[in-house]
Amino acid sequence: MSEKKIDKKLLENPFVGSLVVPIAIVLVGALVIFGVTKMISTEHSYKDLVREMKSKTFGNKWVAALELSKVIAADRIPEEEIPWLVENLDEIYTSTIDPRTKDFIVVAAGALGDQKSLKIISKGLMEDDKNIKFHAVVALSNMEVPKNFDWTKVKSFLESKDAAMVQASVLTLATHRVPGVEEKIRAQLQSSDGFAVRYAAATALVYYKDELALPVIAEILSMDDKSHNATLTVDEIRALKINVLSAAKKENWTRLSTIIDRMLDSEKDIKVKAYAQDVLKSFQE
Repeated sequence: MSEKKIDKKLLENPFVGSLVVPIAIVLVGALVIFGVTKMISTEHSYKDLVREMKSKTFGNKWVAALELSKVIAADRIPEEEIPWLVENLDEIYTSTIDPRTKDFIVVAAGALGDQKSLKIISKGLMEDDKNIKFHAVVALSNMEVPKNFDWTKVKSFLESKDAAMVQASVLTLATHRVPGVEEKIRAQLQSSDGFAVRYAAATALVYYKDELALPVIAEILSMDDKSHNATLTVDEIRALKINVLSAAKKENWTRLSTIIDRMLDSEKDIKVKAYAQDVLKSFQE
């Protein structure tokens, strides 16, 4: 089975299975869309939404910013318009004091996925508001960044007392294979903040082919819907497994073959089983 047959969100976003809340850039909208979709018409174009953000009062700009993130996620921005959009979003971000507006501008910039939006995301990393910082980190995970990008601020979040921020930072740094952080990520395998941080660390260490993560990886791949006494949903368990398998495939980490073979004997989720078989097949190519 090809990756195209698996839910694209699961494969492209390392946060779907990381148990952080909000879970992912695109899914951020899904979590709150139901409460605001009637506040702004979905027929608005991205230029209309930018104009609304510039003209609306303090309390309403964030709604337009949220709606814009949905438009961007739907790939409705012509490539030649990206510079215009980034410049306007940067201007609005700089001139507003509303944290919700800033938050969703960062979400929109991340959904855009263009390096031009890094100047907005970098500003988000420096904010005091934890949601803005979190979404700035998530945004980085979903885009290509230049080799000279300064990861210092994201590395500092590994020391955060916010478990969600730690998870986001661990996965983002690993996705980009940032050097010099493996030891700190490895330490999170012993995290006392619950299984979520441990699972994020194990998934991240797949990108470094770190064998110390193998016991936790085996734990993830052997989970079923009774493993955490209903703490995790079937979809969350599936996402956790797919994230590990996807990372293993990207890194061609054949060391996981035995663990994956073992999981196939008991795996009941058809999607996970099919993808695991695809990963094993890719190891042989």
